Amino acid sequence: MTFSIINNLTASQNHSIRLKELFSQSDSVLIVSPFLMGDFTDFLSELELHALKKIHLVTTLPPRSFDQIKKINSLVSLIDFPKIKSGEIACQVSLNNKLHGKIYILKNNDEHIAAIVSSANFTDSGLARNHEWGIEFSDGETIAKLEQDILNTLEVRQIEFDQIHRMHEAANDFLNQQPETEERKIDLDLTEHISAYNWHQKLDENIDYFLKPIGYTDAPVETNRLFNRATERLHFSKQRPNGVKPGDILITYGVGTTKILSIYRATSYPLYVSEEEMEEEEWLERWPWYVTAENMTTSYGARWSYHNFTIGGLRQDFLNQYPEGDITAVGGKTLGALQFGKDKLNLSEDFAKFIIEKIRNA
Repeated sequence: MTFSIINNLTASQNHSIRLKELFSQSDSVLIVSPFLMGDFTDFLSELELHALKKIHLVTTLPPRSFDQIKKINSLVSLIDFPKIKSGEIACQVSLNNKLHGKIYILKNNDEHIAAIVSSANFTDSGLARNHEWGIEFSDGETIAKLEQDILNTLEVRQIEFDQIHRMHEAANDFLNQQPETEERKIDLDLTEHISAYNWHQKLDENIDYFLKPIGYTDAPVETNRLFNRATERLHFSKQRPNGVKPGDILITYGVGTTKILSIYRATSYPLYVSEEEMEEEEWLERWPWYVTAENMTTSYGARWSYHNFTIGGLRQDFLNQYPEGDITAVGGKTLGALQFGKDKLNLSEDFAKFIIEKIRNA
């Protein structure tokens, strides 16, 4: 494998110059960098973009740091760039808060043409002024493996543009309230505006995972019912759902279809409906307990019926892959307890995360 060294010691062949050359030859670029230039416009406006069809950016957005405020301004400059805003160039923004490496991968017609692994962040100083060194190589097989490794580390695969704009508004509101804020730890977590992020980052904390049916035999879930509301009440039977607490993950499936509907994070302890509510809704007499919950997979919940993730099928897939694995938190191998009318089943962490990963990638 041949390679070349790139550095910023001369203005005629630094990282910025070389990347601009490679951008002009590519229809797809992957930028992996923890730190970003304040405004993408200056860089992108100097490029020949007639061939470019997609930019995929992987970066960080660390909660409670001042860096997230600077970062969100940078992301807005990227998604508001005219060719991206119009859709002429597709743009995907992903997060990996453990990221430290800086990597640039360029493709044309699905063929890897070059990769640069470097010390240089995608900043003005990193690409041109700092003393940075990088290695460029073009072996397609090696680049493909590197790219897959990067994609496997993503904590958030895609932040929607409207989420970026909401985070930008939240950052501006924060600064308006605290205009003298310095660069230090701050009480602000912009990632709360990304539903897919907030719950995934907390899966290793002291939480429980439950499989919860929705509907019942006489009223099964119909395939045209959507589960894409951001917040929801998840109801339980007359027996208080002890053990469910804020932060716990509730994987819901539809009675009748047995398909996964959506995944929720409890935001309250169990609550009991009021007498007024019970009088207005007769079914609440049978299901009076509930927890408030945040929907972690709203996009999937809008199209759950198009997928075939049944609880039985997922159980079998898990055991085929992990024959010694457990399905329930007490070491069971079956979902049989649900057949006896239970309104929740405490899952093993491994099986729950197996389901979560399937739904996240759907």
